[in-house]
Amino acid sequence: MTSCIECAKAAGYSQLELNVIAENVRALSMYEKAGFVEYGRNPKGFHSHMTGFQEVIYMRLEL
Repeated sequence: MTSCIECAKAAGYSQLELNVIAENVRALSMYEKAGFVEYGRNPKGFHSHMTGFQEVIYMRLEL
């Protein structure tokens, strides 16, 4: 994660964005530790045939 963030900075990006399923607690924790912050949610952002609709969290990191 750190290498990807540093590469984005070196390439001149001003921010990184990602989407993560709200139930994925381990991924959320990892992204938050890297400095990403939540900026929105979509309660029906992802649909799986096995689990139905799942909430998506939008996150960003200002570089």
